[in-house]
Amino acid sequence: MATIKDVAKKAKVSVATVSAIINSDSNVKVSKKLTKRVEKAILELNYRPNRIARALSKKETHTIAYVVPSIRNEFFAQIAHFIEDYAFAEGYGVYLCNTHSNLERVNLYRDNLIENRVGGVITTLSWEITQGDFINSLQKEGIPIVGLAGARIIKTIDTVTINDQAGTKLAINYLFSKQHSKIGFIGSRDSKTTSIRLLGYKKAFKEANLKIDSNLIELGKAFSRDEGYLLAKKLIQKNSKVSAIFVYNDVMAAGVIELLNDLGLAVPNDIAVIGYDDSIAKYIRPKLTTMALPKEKMVNNTMQILFQRINKKAGEIIHRKVLPEIIQRDST
Repeated sequence: MATIKDVAKKAKVSVATVSAIINSDSNVKVSKKLTKRVEKAILELNYRPNRIARALSKKETHTIAYVVPSIRNEFFAQIAHFIEDYAFAEGYGVYLCNTHSNLERVNLYRDNLIENRVGGVITTLSWEITQGDFINSLQKEGIPIVGLAGARIIKTIDTVTINDQAGTKLAINYLFSKQHSKIGFIGSRDSKTTSIRLLGYKKAFKEANLKIDSNLIELGKAFSRDEGYLLAKKLIQKNSKVSAIFVYNDVMAAGVIELLNDLGLAVPNDIAVIGYDDSIAKYIRPKLTTMALPKEKMVNNTMQILFQRINKKAGEIIHRKVLPEIIQRDST
């Protein structure tokens, strides 16, 4: 494989001259005669510049990173799809970093992203990101970072997040309009997002002058289908009169519906179910009514902000919230 020295030798110029021609934005002027000679040598030797080394020297790698709790979550997988498409259109590649809520992973990614000089970072605002020095470390290195989704707003970085309290309130009011008052709530105990959605749930009950029954609230340890199944089982064992269930996400809602089917309860005639995020709702049977998150819009907003930061065009820190909308299907 030819090197830059081989090109310089064949063209009878210095390595510095070859470098200046390859890096056309180097501000070093080279005559047309020498440029043609070097370009001819490059073609004859089939020389390919080390793009990574060149990018690192200029602190421009044309890559960004997406840091996410787990790509196995369909919501994050769909977000990653839109991020990759947008980045590709801008001529950028994307590093995908799964934290699995593990601080050791976060620290490893922090160091790798800094060492590889990524152009910018999009991160979910989950606890393992906000509790450590991940954000501060990137900022010290001048790497732009934008928070996308998650319940923890960081004042020092741009964020695009979901108005979860208002979204949940919309969902509960929709169930009220369907004549439901015994409405269960299923979420995760150690989740900031669950806490915010629970506030929306309680606010809707309060504004409707309805008593909040703590026995209708079940919080678990995970966001999985299996957890949804187990929590729904507990909920129904304690509340035989429950007529509708609000579920933290579509994946858990799939588990809830599975449990109802196993019990011989019809959805929605016996118990209605509403999910949140519209990630797999149309693949569940019956098709799931859910609070749809405008994922592509969220990504477009995030990427616009990030590239403004990368290109040094952005001004004050931006915090944007998006409101989910109800997609009515067959489960309500």
